[in-house]
Amino acid sequence: MEIKFNMIVVCAAFVGLVGCGGADLGTRMAGSKIAGDGLVAEGQPISGAAILMKPRVEDLTDESFNIRYIEMGFGSGTPASVRDLAVSQCAEFGKNAVFTAETRGLLQLNTVKAYYECI
Repeated sequence: MEIKFNMIVVCAAFVGLVGCGGADLGTRMAGSKIAGDGLVAEGQPISGAAILMKPRVEDLTDESFNIRYIEMGFGSGTPASVRDLAVSQCAEFGKNAVFTAETRGLLQLNTVKAYYECI
């Protein structure tokens, strides 16, 4: 009984450290790239995947942000509505959107975060 309790405590501590350890993996990946090292959003390949959740902008600064959405399927490319949202978001700052990275949730494989810079 004591061993089970200790394992639960260790697992909970690990999850707490990993889950609360600052920026998520995708944000760290996008941040590790050299500024401007990416694909101009207008040049991104577009997918026809259906979106199950309206794309929303997160972690917005005048230099970068990400867009979270849920898509149906695992198509290659970015939905046009996500690309258009990125372009319009950077246009508000008088800048161009540059796609830097994309990650998928480990548990929810259809949850996608697309990372952009405004240059």
